[in-house]
Amino acid sequence: MLTALRQGRVDGLRVTVACARSLDEMPYDVYLLDLVTPSQAVAGGGRFDEVPYLECLEPVLDAAGGPPSWVVDVTRTHRSDHDGVGQAQMSVLLAVGKAPSAPGPEPDLTAVVRSAFTQMAHSPAAQAAQAAQAAQAARQAAGGLSRGQALAAAMAAIAHSFPGIDPKALSLTDEEHHAAEGRWSLGLALPEVARFQVQLGLVPGALASAHVRRMPVGEVVDSVGT
Repeated sequence: MLTALRQGRVDGLRVTVACARSLDEMPYDVYLLDLVTPSQAVAGGGRFDEVPYLECLEPVLDAAGGPPSWVVDVTRTHRSDHDGVGQAQMSVLLAVGKAPSAPGPEPDLTAVVRSAFTQMAHSPAAQAAQAAQAAQAARQAAGGLSRGQALAAAMAAIAHSFPGIDPKALSLTDEEHHAAEGRWSLGLALPEVARFQVQLGLVPGALASAHVRRMPVGEVVDSVGT
């Protein structure tokens, strides 16, 4: 255990991309990806390098219809009981700029975010963590996440994306399992308050990568699929 305050290497990164009408509004789409990062020695005041990951997200700005307003937040947490090893968090909030009176649905950046996340997950640096990837591949070969694991992951994704929502109060409204692709789609709702559609397995090979969409409250599915 460390006996002095210092920052060790960073071995994990959570990337969050959120899309909203404006920087002051609640997002309607949130995308999550957890990565095992290559060992980065940051002792002595060094800084975790987020630039390669931000560069992967540049195409998302173009897909949003030009340079949107944005907020980038990068943090690191280190614990002495983990020998100073740290976890980094990189959050990007994009304001797509769609006027409230504009017709049609909110802009959907899922395809371009999936592509950016896939680039991050399959980059040479990320692939250095072969042990973690081998474990993921083994789980995928076995059919991916179990139903219980998928439900827990979906609730955790909602809790991270929307901190004001108590995941224990959510009810499952619908579910669909694409076993061959290692994907789950689950609907969860807090009656008369919020409804969410969660896709797990957004990135091939990253079973817990997630897309959380906040749905209109009235669009609730009463039956649960099997």
